[in-house]
Amino acid sequence: MRFLRGLCRVIFALTFIVSGALKLLDPVGTGLIVKEYLDFMHLDFLQSSAVLLGMGLATVEFTTGICVLSGLRIRIIAWVALLMMAFFTALTFYLMLYNPISDCGCFGEAIHLTNTQTFIKNVILLVLAFLIFLGRKRATRLAPAWMEWLFVGIFALLALAVSVRALATIPQVDFTAYRVGNSLDELAQENQARFETTFLYTKDGHTEEFTLDNLPDDSWTYLDSKTVQVGGSTKMAQVDFTLERMEGPVLAVTVYSPESLDKEHLDRIDRFRNAALMQGHEVIMYGPSGDYEPADRKSLMTLNRSNGGAVYFYDGTIVSKWANIELDDVNLAGVLEEDPDVVILRHRIREQLYASILIAGALVLMALMRILCKSFIKLR
Repeated sequence: MRFLRGLCRVIFALTFIVSGALKLLDPVGTGLIVKEYLDFMHLDFLQSSAVLLGMGLATVEFTTGICVLSGLRIRIIAWVALLMMAFFTALTFYLMLYNPISDCGCFGEAIHLTNTQTFIKNVILLVLAFLIFLGRKRATRLAPAWMEWLFVGIFALLALAVSVRALATIPQVDFTAYRVGNSLDELAQENQARFETTFLYTKDGHTEEFTLDNLPDDSWTYLDSKTVQVGGSTKMAQVDFTLERMEGPVLAVTVYSPESLDKEHLDRIDRFRNAALMQGHEVIMYGPSGDYEPADRKSLMTLNRSNGGAVYFYDGTIVSKWANIELDDVNLAGVLEEDPDVVILRHRIREQLYASILIAGALVLMALMRILCKSFIKLR
C-alpha cells in the first residue's frame, strides 16, 4: 500500500511539474490559452491580465507538483491539489460537452490533447489527488513549518523568474510549429488540411461508396456524398504565416501589437533595419494593419513571441529569432555570413542545454533541501 501511495504521488507530481514548467517557459502562449478560457467564461474584464494570470497559475501548478513529490507542507498541499483537480475536471467536462475551445493548453505547445483526452487525464489525476489527500496525515514533516514554507517560496520564486525571463525576451525552449530549424514550406505541406469526397450509389438494393476517380456507370443511382478529412490540420489556417517563396536570407520584424510599441521599441527596430541595410539586406515589416505587410496577429505571435522582435529566414527555413530587447546586440554581419545550418545547430544545442540545466537545478535544489532539513532536525 505504501508503494501504491508513493507511485500515485510521483505520477501526480511529475504531471503537474511538467505541465507547469511547459507553461512557464512560454508565458505569452499561455496567455493566449487563458484568453480563450476567459472569453468563453465571459470574464472579458480580465483579458488584459491573461499573461499574468497564466504565469501565476503555472507557478502554482509547478510548485504544487514539487511539494507533492518532495513532501513539503503535504497536508495543506493535498487540499490545494484536490481542489485544483476538482475544478479543472469539472471545467474540462464542460469543454468536452460543448467544445468552446479546441485545445486545453494543459502542456502548452509541446503536447496537444483533445477535450475528451484532457477530461480523461483530469479524471485520473483527480483520483490520484484524492488518494494523496486521504494519505496526507501519514506524511512526516521534513522540517519546521517555517523552513518548509521557505523552500516552497524559493521554488515558486525560481519558477516565476524563469517565466519572467521568457516574457522579457522569447522562450528559451520553443515548442511552437515555428521553432528554429523548421521550414515554412514543409509546415504548410504537412499541416494543410486534406479532404476526400466519396459518393454513395445504389443498385439492386445494394449501396456502395465510390471515389471521384472511380464513379460507377449509369445503371447505378446516386444517393448522397460525404467529405471527410484524411490528413493535415484545419488549425493551420488560423496560424499560418503566409510568405512568398523565399530564396536566400530574409529578415523580418513581426509586430503583433503596434499600439504597445513605445519609442524605445521603435528605435531598436530602426537601428536593426539600418544595420541590415548596411549589409545589403532589407527588413520586411509584418503587422496586423497600418503600414505593415499584412499578417494574422496570432500567426505573428506564434512566429515570434516578442512584439517587435525579428526573425531570420534562409530559403524559407527559420534560422534565428530575436526579441525586441535583443535587437541592439545582434551581430548581423556575423550571423548572415555564417552557415545557416551551423546557426540552427548551435541554437538547438542551447535549447537542450537550457532545459538540462533547469531539470538538473530543480533536482539539486530538492536534494539540497532534503539534506538541510535532515541536518536541522539533527541539530535540534
